[in-house]
Amino acid sequence: MEPSKSNAGRGPGKKEPEQVLPSLKITQETDRLLTAHAKKLKVSKRQYGNAAIIFFAESGLDPTAERSQNLDALSKQVSVDTRAVRVQNADIGNRLITILRTWEKNLYGFLQQQELSRNNYLELIESNILQHQVLIETNILGPMVENLFKVNLEAFITRGLASQLLVKVTNQPEEGYQQQMEVSNNGRDQQLAMRMREFLKTNAVPLPKPTVKRPVTPVPAKPVVPATPAPTSPPKP
Repeated sequence: MEPSKSNAGRGPGKKEPEQVLPSLKITQETDRLLTAHAKKLKVSKRQYGNAAIIFFAESGLDPTAERSQNLDALSKQVSVDTRAVRVQNADIGNRLITILRTWEKNLYGFLQQQELSRNNYLELIESNILQHQVLIETNILGPMVENLFKVNLEAFITRGLASQLLVKVTNQPEEGYQQQMEVSNNGRDQQLAMRMREFLKTNAVPLPKPTVKRPVTPVPAKPVVPATPAPTSPPKP
């Protein structure tokens, strides 16, 4: 073993040289392979040998038992496991896409149900308002307008004739005609108020009732996607 050299005179930034131990004796064939592979990788034979020894020591492989065919089998096994992982990732992606598509379909159907329920509710409100208007026009407004025109014409003619007859029968002067018309108008207003109250009693229109609100459509259940079994890898050799 060579004695270690002193670091005196070296700067603090310089690397301490590695300690070199006595070399091992190897066969001529091994030296040929070592020289060829070290030259191929453009490293020294010492660096190649150190790296090979460290690799086998850290990986736990037995250099006296492991051969190229075993390493090829290990490489194939790694490829198979890698492919299985890719297949599983693709399956997970497909399942996620299926869940999203099912969720979108359920959401679209849920929105359609909400829209249909809202439209039905608005149609019931509109129908309720229209029915109420039809009842008012049929039971009150139509007969009332017709009677107003009839009564207006008949009352005008009747009051005029009655006032003229009364003035002539009682031998009153012409000025008494206006007084008699005022008396008739006052009596007419009183009779009109009484008849209107009776009319409302017999032709009452029911008050509109509030439309019953539709219940909110429940949120659809979450889709359940069956679990896909993971692909089984072939047995290790």
